[in-house]
Parts: sequence; structure tokens; C-alpha cells
Amino acid sequence: MKRIVSAGIFTSVLLLSACSGPAAGEQLDAVLNDTFDAEKEYRETQKKMEELEKDEQQLFESIMALTQEQQDEVDSKVEEALASAQERLELLAAEKESMGNAQENFKEIDTVIAETDDAQLKEELSSLKEKMQERFDAHGQFTEAYETLNGLQQELYTMLMDEETELKTMQEKALEVNEQNTAVQDAVTAFNNSTEQFNEMKNQIVDNLKEDE
Repeated sequence: MKRIVSAGIFTSVLLLSACSGPAAGEQLDAVLNDTFDAEKEYRETQKKMEELEKDEQQLFESIMALTQEQQDEVDSKVEEALASAQERLELLAAEKESMGNAQENFKEIDTVIAETDDAQLKEELSSLKEKMQERFDAHGQFTEAYETLNGLQQELYTMLMDEETELKTMQEKALEVNEQNTAVQDAVTAFNNSTEQFNEMKNQIVDNLKEDE
């Protein structure tokens, strides 16, 4: 099983808070920073998730190296792996909540769009809103794929505790895990691409606003 690559994050940029500037810029500054702050817990889970995934992979490999004569040790390590998988689900739940809060905060961009009189800026902000929604949707797809993967991993771990489990059955489950892992990796890539595109769009808007000061 490949270790899961942590998903990327969007960056916040202080626009005009240190100087006087267009009202739209100041409003956008507030929305971006509130959204960024709401994702704090999401960012903090990333390192923990990565560490758990790495340790769990090593644990799985050590289990596979044990023999039937070491079943007691297998059972002990499997319990540890199951506990790790459950902890990852708890971190994922915290991550989902953090992203949900960020999504709620970002809805304030509607006010910025409605109150700006600049047609070009209105269009740019609308595109930014669409890209951020795409990013939130991509994270939702990642979450669903990750939850499915976690469930399959736990099923595989549990099989290791049953001495009656046939090798073919275990190999089929391992194949399911690997296929789902690919789905998770694809979801991560989609989320990271959306994040990168959002940051590029946001930075361009910031630069344009600064030029208009």
C-alpha cells in the first residue's frame, strides 16, 4: 500500500490592510484571511495524517513479514494498525469540519462581488468564487475516496487476524486497497490543481488591485 500524499493548501495574502485602498480590496482581504484562518485545523491535520500513514505502512509491512507461528504478535500489531486507521478517520473528520467552516466564510465573497462597481473586477471575483467552489468540491471527493480507502484497509487488517483467511481472499482485498489508493491519489491531484489555480487567480487579482491604488 502506497502512503497517501497530503493534499495542498491555499495561501492567504494581505492585500490592503496596511494601507488605504479600494473598499473591494479591503473586503476581499477580510474574506480571504477569514477563510484561511478557518482552514487552520485542516492544515494542522496534514502532518499528523502523513506521519500516521507512514508509520502504518511500516507496521503493515512488519505484519506481513511475520509467520503463522507468530500469530499473537500479528494480532497485537493489527490492533495497533486498526487504532491508527481509526485515528486517521478522526483527523479526517476534523479536516472536513475545518473545510466546511472555510466554505461558509468564503460565501462572504458574494457581498464583495455585489458591492463592487468595477465590471472587470466583478467578473474576476466571480471566477475566483467558482474556482474556490471547485476546490471545495474536489476536497469533498477526496474525503469520500479516503474514507472508502480507510474502510478497505481496516478490512484487510482484520483479515490478518483470522488464520482461516485464504491467501487468494487477502490478495483480492489488497488489490481493492491499491485500486482505491489510486482513486485517492487522483482526488488529491485534482484538489491540489484546483488549489494552485485558485492561488494564481487570487494573486493576479491582488496585483491588479494594488496597481489601482
